[in-house]
Amino acid sequence: MAAYRDSEELLARIEGSELLDQYRTAFEAATGLPLEIHGVDTDFSPAGSAKANPFCRILNEHNRCPDCASAAHCIVSELQDKPLAFKCFACMSESAVPILVGRLPVAYLTTGQVFTREVGTVEWKKIAERLRRMNHDPDRIAELAKAWRETRTVVEEQYEGMVTLLAVFAAQLSELAEKLVLEQKDSEPETVLRARQYVSAHLADRIDLADVAGHVGMSSYHFCKVFKRSTGLTFKQYLTRRRVEWAKCRLRKPDARVTEVAYDVGFGSLSQFNRSFLQLAGISPSEWRLRESRKLSATA
Repeated sequence: MAAYRDSEELLARIEGSELLDQYRTAFEAATGLPLEIHGVDTDFSPAGSAKANPFCRILNEHNRCPDCASAAHCIVSELQDKPLAFKCFACMSESAVPILVGRLPVAYLTTGQVFTREVGTVEWKKIAERLRRMNHDPDRIAELAKAWRETRTVVEEQYEGMVTLLAVFAAQLSELAEKLVLEQKDSEPETVLRARQYVSAHLADRIDLADVAGHVGMSSYHFCKVFKRSTGLTFKQYLTRRRVEWAKCRLRKPDARVTEVAYDVGFGSLSQFNRSFLQLAGISPSEWRLRESRKLSATA
């Protein structure tokens, strides 16, 4: 996340979006599980979440559960461009599904802690022993036992379907995050705003750095420094992202050929377009179009 300025602001804007609100309402109504979003720069703890599994919330009220701490560390260190799943000592499963800018996680969605198989007395005896070694007193263990037994069980096939649904949501939120990163900030210099406007007007044309710098009345060297400081992206990175986002809109049209789209949005060659698209989207333009087509078919 270090490549993007104002990461907390980006997370706040995603959290406050109507899109996330719609997804959360639909997901929770369809599955009965909570949908939560967390920033990759924050150390999420179930104790701070009103929607967390009661067992996890009680366990983390006073001292951090080692498995929860380990899971939080794994999310920060291992989350990439695919969902990350883990299971704790209490037999509960949890998944984190990334929201990406390019291929860099900027936030993640979670499903809440559930059982993915039936559990019973044998498992609880082992868990209770672990809790005793963690210095929980008998009253707290009894409270945890009640919460543990009330935890929802979701069969593995159904749970995998829920994670897949979250991945579809996350892909749409990733597109929103991309647009927010590219969007104008209130504090950006006038020169950066004028550069963005120039790019918007000439996106399909050949755009040279020197032309843009000259348009805003700056040297190329000074313009690059100001643009990077304001947006968190080099001018070349910004231009490529704008073109890839435009290409995604064009690729949604079934009669648009990939080669035509590549040149129409300003890329100099098909190979350059494919390489840039793969780098930012994680898949080729053709694969992206097929994936989007399947999404539409699934919701039709």
